[in-house]
Amino acid sequence: MRFLELKDVIRLLRSEVERAGGPTAWAKKTGIDRATISRVLNNLQRPTKPIILALKLRTVFVPKRKPSRSKQST
Repeated sequence: MRFLELKDVIRLLRSEVERAGGPTAWAKKTGIDRATISRVLNNLQRPTKPIILALKLRTVFVPKRKPSRSKQST
């Protein structure tokens, strides 16, 4: 399993939109509102669930690891 960060998802979306011929074409192909796609591509909105699903991704929440403290001897 590979984890993607937000910037990676947007990069993938941009690639798929270009492959489809632009935001309007990808919107028609996926049934997602073109304005929503444009807002995500312009970093004005986070990817919506329909966009995540259209990219064949899924959302997984991974807890951040706390940095390990090194033991100091006194």
